[in-house]
Order: sequence, then structure tokens, then C-alpha cells
Amino acid sequence: MNERRIKVLAVEDSENDFRLAIRQLRRAGFEPDCQRVQDLTSLRKALGEGPWDAVISDFSMPGFSGLDALAEFRKAALDVPFIFVSGTIGEETAVSAMQAGANDYVMKENMNRLGPALERELGQAARRAAHRQAEAELSRFEAQLHQAQKMESLGTLAGGIAHDFNNLLGAILGNLELARSDLPPDHPVQVALGQVQQASVRARDLVRQILTFSRRQPQQLQNIPLGPVVEETFRLLRATLPASVELRLRQGKTPLYANADATQLQQVLMNLCTNAWHALHGEPGQIDIGLEATHIDTATARMRGLVAGPHVHLWVKDTGSGIDASTLARIFEPFFTTKSTGQGTGLGLSVVHGIVMSHHGSISVDSDPGAGSTFHVHLPATSAVPALAMPTEPPAPVEPARGEHVVYLDDDETVMLVMVRILEKAGYRCSGFQDAHSALAAVRDASQRVKVFITDFNMPGLSGLEVAREVAAIRPGLPIAISSGLITDELREQARRVGVLAVIEKENAFSEIVPQVARLLNFAAKPAST
Repeated sequence: MNERRIKVLAVEDSENDFRLAIRQLRRAGFEPDCQRVQDLTSLRKALGEGPWDAVISDFSMPGFSGLDALAEFRKAALDVPFIFVSGTIGEETAVSAMQAGANDYVMKENMNRLGPALERELGQAARRAAHRQAEAELSRFEAQLHQAQKMESLGTLAGGIAHDFNNLLGAILGNLELARSDLPPDHPVQVALGQVQQASVRARDLVRQILTFSRRQPQQLQNIPLGPVVEETFRLLRATLPASVELRLRQGKTPLYANADATQLQQVLMNLCTNAWHALHGEPGQIDIGLEATHIDTATARMRGLVAGPHVHLWVKDTGSGIDASTLARIFEPFFTTKSTGQGTGLGLSVVHGIVMSHHGSISVDSDPGAGSTFHVHLPATSAVPALAMPTEPPAPVEPARGEHVVYLDDDETVMLVMVRILEKAGYRCSGFQDAHSALAAVRDASQRVKVFITDFNMPGLSGLEVAREVAAIRPGLPIAISSGLITDELREQARRVGVLAVIEKENAFSEIVPQVARLLNFAAKPAST
């Protein structure tokens, strides 16, 4: 029979009775590692030194009682069996002892009960420990779920605001382009307009960060080696950070791959290292960037919201001031910052969080005040797959406009009016609409001689895809384009199915609209292949 190892603390003044208890435990299948104490001072010391699997105690001893021993045991807050082994305890006293917290009592004349009683109590203690562990794990999962739900709701709110704000900024930038082109280059107003344009571009970049946080920024996910991305960022940081900051790169020679957007991962690393630099508060310090392969087991994966298996571990460690617990709890929230007014938007780490989550990864922080911080990013690892070189054709030359009729549909009046002005200035005849049914009526009217139809994607009522489908049914072969602030592979595929020839990124639509219309007209002019 395999003996079960167990560590037992015995409170017993009799050496013979102590040996008898050990003998009974061995007969019951235990391999006891026992320590005997005979006074309260020794008991207190032994309880603190633990850990113990069980405590057995005589009831009547010189100088103190078993109830005194039980009281010290209760102070230690150990969830292990406490069993009285006595030859003098009566039934009434035994009941009092059980009420005081003892798990059981065994009479010395019936010592063969000690083994089974201890086996039963150890089983119950194990079940209590498993229950506590399950409750702790459930609490962690609930906290993670609450955080995920909070971040998701904030992302939805931020993404909605950013979408509308993007339209406003687009209209501002479009009108600026028109205004500057109407003025001679040396006009004094050009300087003021240029400053407005620079501020608008910075605002647009801020919107990009919000869209990235809300996971609405288009991604270019590819199976890429991460080493070159980290090395390029390292070189950029080394040229940017002060010489007082010691920047170190730690990575192995084996190439590591992940399905990722290289630009967004570079943004993650830049933001984390900038955050680490700020934690140094202008003092000399050290920032380490690390990249290594790791394996996530099932339990860890479940805790972090990952899929078990091989992962890539990217980390940034600093020797800065560290982060307290209250700040750690909110560190990835958007617009939360510990910096002074004007020194930060509080978006950096929330953007990092959004990017990592969109890559099906996880991010965590180890930090203590005064002891620096380490940010850990884990991404699912992939195998090296050689990228296929896609043949590229030179862009077709842009033909000058000859008054062709373009219909532009957008429910945002400001955006629509700017687009109309840009196209008309380029030499096209442009009709702008905010209502889909009016735009479709213009297509049905043969006298309008519509040559190109462009529609926004995200509109109330009929969506851009539904409008495009209607246009294709009314005028088969009419070149159709969709403008969207969020271009995904799914959107491109859906647009292709309904006959859309081009999907225009709304952020660049004001500069791309004229050459895009020319390309659509050029495509329509080509004879059908036989």
C-alpha cells in the first residue's frame, strides 16, 4: 500500500502517547512527519512555521489546556483538521470543544479511530480548499468580464463619436484644400490656413487612435516575422529617447512569426516605451525590450482569454517609479491619465489594449511603486510562411474631366457639399444628395446622363451596399464606388458582389476622389472582353 505523506503538529506532553498516535497514523496508511510541542510558546512558533496538514492535541496538559491550544490554532486561521486525542474528555466537554472549532475528538482507549477520523477531515479540508480556489477563479473571471464589458462599451461609444468627428474633420480638411487652391501661394492667408490644416491633421490622428482603441481601424493582418518590427522600432526609439536612458533589446536568433499588422505592433511598442520613458520622470534609467517564444498552458490561457499553445511574448520593462494598485486597475481605460493637463490624452495604453485584443492576444502589467513596471504582450505564434509576391500594375494615367455627370450620395451634408465642390472644380458636373431615393431617381432619369455613382456606406435607411445594388439593377454597367471610414476585407467582398468597382477610404476621399472618378470613367470606357 502506498503511504500518504502528511505533516502533523502534535500538542502532547506524553512521549508515549505521541508515539502511539504516530503508530496509529501509520497503520491507517499515512507516512506522518510529526513535530511535538508541549507549551503555548512552542505552539505559537510552530503554527507560524508550518505549513501543517493537521493538528492533534491532548486535552489535559500541565500549564495549559487543549482549549487554550485550540484558541491559538484559531488565531493562526489555518483551514486544516484539529482533532483532540484525550483520555479524560467527557461528552459535555467534547461538545464544547466541537463548538469551539475542533473538527473531532478521539479517546485514547479507542485510538484506532484516529486514522479514519483524520482521513475524513482531510478530505473535507481538501474540498473546502478546492471550493475556495474555484470561487477565487470565478471572481477573477467576473472581474475580467466586467473589465471587458466596460472596455467594449467605451469602445463602442468612442467609435461612434470618432466616426462623426471624422466626417467633420474631413469636411474641414476638404474645404481647406479648396480654399488654399483658390489663393495664390504667396497670399498672407496661406500661413493661417496652413496652421489650421496642421491642427486638423493632428486631430485626425487622434481620431485614428480612438478608432484603433474601439477596434474600428482597418488592419492589414499578415503572417510576418516580428524581429524586424521590433528592431526597427528599437532603432527609432534609440534616436528619439535621451542619451540618459539606457535602451536594451533582448531577443533570440530564432525568427518568431505572428499574424499581425506591422504598423499597429510598432505603435504598441512605441506607446509602451514612451510610457516607460515617462515613468523615469526625466531621470537616468533603463528600458528593456524583449521578444521570446513561450507556450501558454490551458489554465493560463483560460485566465488570459487566449487559446492554449505556442505564443510570442513581447515585453517592455522599465526602472521607473512603478504603478500603484488603484492606477493599475484603470490603466487601460481611455482618457485615464496620471499626467498633468496638456501632457497627455490618456489614449496611449487604451490604444495598445485595443490593438492587442484585435490581434487575439493579451496584455498584462507587473508593477509595484518604486520598483518599475513590466508590460507583457502575448500574441498567438504562427509558422513561417513565405509571402507570395503579387504582381502590380502601374496606375493608369488620369484623364482630364470633360463635364461628365457624377452623383455623390452622403447623408452628411457637409461632406457631400465639399465633395461636390471638389469634383466641380476638377471639371465634372456633380449632383449631391443626402437622400438615397432622390439619388436613385437621378440614376433612373435618362436625361441626367449619370456616368459615375458614388455613395457613402454607413447611412440611415438604405445602406451603401443596398443603394449600390439598386443602382446596378437600374443601370447595369454604371461605375459605382462606395466611400467608408472602415474598410475591411468583408466589405470589399460584399461590395464586389453587388457590382461596386471601388471602395474609397473616407479619410483620404477628399484627395482621392478626383483620380478615382477618372479611373472609373476609364474603366467604363474600355470595351468588354470577349
